[in-house]
Amino acid sequence: MPGLRTLTSREKIILRLALVLALVICLSYGAPLAREHYNERAQTIERLRLDIEREQRLQDDAELWQQRRQDIDQQLQTLDAQLFTGNGTALPTVPVLAANIQRRVRQIAQESGVTITSSSLAESRETDDWLLVEQTLSFNLTNQSDTMDFLARLDASEPRLAISYFSMRRNRNMYSGDITVVGFSRDTSTNPEGD
Repeated sequence: MPGLRTLTSREKIILRLALVLALVICLSYGAPLAREHYNERAQTIERLRLDIEREQRLQDDAELWQQRRQDIDQQLQTLDAQLFTGNGTALPTVPVLAANIQRRVRQIAQESGVTITSSSLAESRETDDWLLVEQTLSFNLTNQSDTMDFLARLDASEPRLAISYFSMRRNRNMYSGDITVVGFSRDTSTNPEGD
């Protein structure tokens, strides 16, 4: 290479110092930039990892809440089956509910060998959209063991009949007593007046 001359030792030293200086400048400015870029990348990766974990938890929670919702819906169906309803599309009223309770108790009594002799006037209480009706009935039976069958059938009945009072006494060869059963109903229609 005829056009390029060889470098003198002084030029080589200056060139080496320039390279060292350039390297120091690059390292002093480049290293922090590289470190900052690396830290930003590490933070982005950490954020993505946390986002993925959060999404996974949300998916797991969504499945959990969906299962809870299904359980609650099933419980509501079970509870709705235990409530008395009105006749047809009519809302439940005290007389209708009392008649339904009497009919159901008489049916269970007949299946159990118990004779219903009389019934008193039903008492009711209303709170919000709930209606509670208590019905007291008098009964007779000849076999004492029929009592347990009668009570068990009342307890297992649908719509649900709760027993709030029970008494029984023996008269010669017959047993007689009183029982108060409670039935519930709920007005599920919306009230346009907001009462």
